[in-house]
Amino acid sequence: MGTSLTLIEGGLADAVGLRAELRHPASLRETEVEAWRSLMARALEPSVYADPDFTLTMAQHLADGQTLALLMVWQDGLRAPVLRGVLPLRLPARQGLAGSARLWRLPLAGTAEAAVDAGHAAAVLRAALDHLRGSRLRLVDLHWPDLRPDSGLAVALGEAAGATGRRLAIADQTEAPLPEPAPLTLPAGRTSLERVRDPVRLRDAVEHFLVLDARRGAGSLLAEPAAATAFRVVTRRFAHRRQACVDLVRRDGEVVAAAVHLATGRHDTIWRQAGLCLARGPAPMKAPARVEAVVTVEALAAARPKPTALSRLMRLRA
Repeated sequence: MGTSLTLIEGGLADAVGLRAELRHPASLRETEVEAWRSLMARALEPSVYADPDFTLTMAQHLADGQTLALLMVWQDGLRAPVLRGVLPLRLPARQGLAGSARLWRLPLAGTAEAAVDAGHAAAVLRAALDHLRGSRLRLVDLHWPDLRPDSGLAVALGEAAGATGRRLAIADQTEAPLPEPAPLTLPAGRTSLERVRDPVRLRDAVEHFLVLDARRGAGSLLAEPAAATAFRVVTRRFAHRRQACVDLVRRDGEVVAAAVHLATGRHDTIWRQAGLCLARGPAPMKAPARVEAVVTVEALAAARPKPTALSRLMRLRA
């Protein structure tokens, strides 16, 4: 990373004995990374992009000089602390001046992701906000983009804000246009499909993918060496866990299309696709609308008797 970040230890306890800390992504020990992996099995909204092998790789290779931190929420256990939440944040570039923290929109994913324990979601977010309030960063608010209004994380954020009297504002978010599929111009011959899972062979399959992707020109992964390196590292790490595969489509032995799958537990995701569009299926369903939430770090009023869910706020706003 181009910018250093002083570690801010400690935090505030809440009803379930949670404590929070801000950590530099490169400072995590292997035991803490393993605790993060264990958290993924309990996450309210599992996503491969919230997995440590993805998030930490992006922070290492594609931080682009940004000031990044992991807001980690722990619960003390009988033998060892249990990780209940991880929020990757982009902090103000100039520390000491009042500013905003923002959930980091991860490169090569296009969305902001967080791993929050499903059994303690509202409490985790409340502990996170309390810690930001008490930090030396002089943060004014926390921006959370890419929320679905009816998602569990949105509801938990609304509850955490309402229970502590924090102001919560929401704004519509413009969806990025989907890329146009490549034209269907297959050479004549026999078509075959191969799914590569073996970690050793998967490296060659990833290179096939990159060659196909390079045909896009300036926007390809190979056009940005740091992005290509991050892509290779992510696939290698997931493959080591047997949670990655590459589909290769060949026509007369030539690879004409490829897709890279990543998985966290049972949740398989097609991460990237390259090459020709092999079939014209039905039009994809429109993705659910997303919003950006902005919650103040400082509590502005007495806690409300009943937590307010973000989904309820959306209905009132409409």
